[in-house]
Amino acid sequence: MADNIKAVHTVLDQGECLTTEWQALIEFAARYYHHPLGMIALEALPKALRVLNARGEEPVMVAKSREHAFKLLAERSDPVAASKAGKTRSDKADKPVLNPEQGEAVAQFSNAQGFQPFLLYGVTGSGKTEVYLHTVEERLKRGEQVLVLLPEINLTPAAQALYKERLAPHRVVVMHSNLAELTRTKAWFEAATGAADVIIATRLGVLTPLPRLGLIVVDEEHDPSYKQQDGMRYHARDLALMLAKQREVPIVLGSATPALESWLKADQGAYKRLTLKNRAVLGASLPKVELINTANFPAKEGLSEPAMQALVQNFEAGKQSIVFLNRRGYAPQMVCNACGWVANCDHCTAHMVWHKNERMLRCHHCGAGQKVPTHCPTCGNQDLTGFGRGTQRIEETLGGLLPTANILRIDADSTRNKGQMEALLQQAHSGEADVLVGTQMIAKGHDFANVTLVLALNVDASLYSHAYRAPERLFAQLMQVAGRAGRRAGDARMVVQTRYPQHPLFDALKAHDYETFAHHEMQARKDARMPPFSHQATIRADHKKLANCLQFLSIARELGEPLVDADNPVFMCDPVPLTVVRVGGIERAQMLIESESRPALHRFLTQWLVQLHELPGGVRWFLEVDPVDL
Repeated sequence: MADNIKAVHTVLDQGECLTTEWQALIEFAARYYHHPLGMIALEALPKALRVLNARGEEPVMVAKSREHAFKLLAERSDPVAASKAGKTRSDKADKPVLNPEQGEAVAQFSNAQGFQPFLLYGVTGSGKTEVYLHTVEERLKRGEQVLVLLPEINLTPAAQALYKERLAPHRVVVMHSNLAELTRTKAWFEAATGAADVIIATRLGVLTPLPRLGLIVVDEEHDPSYKQQDGMRYHARDLALMLAKQREVPIVLGSATPALESWLKADQGAYKRLTLKNRAVLGASLPKVELINTANFPAKEGLSEPAMQALVQNFEAGKQSIVFLNRRGYAPQMVCNACGWVANCDHCTAHMVWHKNERMLRCHHCGAGQKVPTHCPTCGNQDLTGFGRGTQRIEETLGGLLPTANILRIDADSTRNKGQMEALLQQAHSGEADVLVGTQMIAKGHDFANVTLVLALNVDASLYSHAYRAPERLFAQLMQVAGRAGRRAGDARMVVQTRYPQHPLFDALKAHDYETFAHHEMQARKDARMPPFSHQATIRADHKKLANCLQFLSIARELGEPLVDADNPVFMCDPVPLTVVRVGGIERAQMLIESESRPALHRFLTQWLVQLHELPGGVRWFLEVDPVDL
């Protein structure tokens, strides 16, 4: 074994930034998620600090030289002076006057001392962002740093612009995975040395060293995007809570539709819940929710007659509309009506999605693509058609319904290139767009002043999904997208097409009543002994042959059974293939481990993993603690 250990080539000395507090968080993450400590530490660092250059030197790459990086490190000794460096003064934008609910929240957050978790539950348009801005400003006056976490990259440009405008001359930096490596490294150094005052980041930002940390804000805390899906599968919201506890600072979790885990914590008194019941803009109101029963009004090309009438009326009134469909592409399937052939991915157990604009079939699991065939490969029939509807097809249908309207499609396809998202949102905010067609990318965080109609399509699949979190996610999506309407004036509408208007989820949606929905869903979870009333982990096995995956998991279960006893109440389910069993030519299976006791679950995992690491190789496997998808 000693022969395989390589000699130390050189020591990368970044100790000035990597504080004992940062190391403590990394060590906690390694223990909780049962992931190698070194791998977590490396994942938390910018790429420039993880590799050696061709000469084996330490590659500190900030701006254009190593010297600039060391200059930033030197500034760490004087955070106050560093925080003023390189700033330009500008006139601050006028601050909106807070209503009593907002003012009370700002007072509580600003005056909080030590570790105190808050749950800010506010309806869409209630001014949660304004509460954050006022609170952050108060914290900056004390010389503290503030970490603001957002769930998605596309929300960061608007947030960065707003925070810079309102908090000048304080230094605001952004951190996310789509930044150029040089830009991300520079932002990391400014945060880690104390030069940056406000750090706006996606989930990875929670692992950044922050020497002057005084407050953490987790916006849209319910969002599943906070859960990392590869490497160390951590939840940024949960790590942010641990970070706040370790550093003894307050943390604000904000949402119009809080995660049930957070709602239960507030019910139990572990979090202090503050509520914003009213919209912040005078005269604004929540949209009236109307249901269209597609059993009575069948959809033609995805739109029922009442839905089309609503869109036409809103366009003629000079107002903007949003058509929400959480499925991109033109059609989810391409089929042959003659023989029943379906275009499937050669590498995955999934259908290829027809992207008509690109004349391509694409797999949304592995990314494989191929040109649309001119005829059926089975029978030769040239009449191939699309089955189902995606955003591209709805965009085409709307073009025929509203030929003079400016229709914008906002999804992962239309915003693939740099700057496209910002350009499309600019058109939407300026009033140039009449109808926005989009996925969940437009459902949250955007303040569209002229939108008075939201139309939601294809929502029924989530009502009876096998995924136990599906109703919670659907309700959150519908509440969020409904909140884009009526943010400046009343008489706004949300129209939902569904074949199941009697479902209790829609009763709560019509009343904009998250509390009733949460109570109903919480009881269902409790009866089924599902999170947050139990704690789970999954072990997944990947191999070219499914039989090898299942065999590995069966052996793993046999090794774990002797560790389960009365003092270790843990239950291991049978190994099963994943719903989409093959992705990229690799077969996948998993096994669920659950317990009503979190400590018992982790004691079991600690002992069990020692034995699993001794098993022979051949099957790639990994553990996920607190999975959000099963």
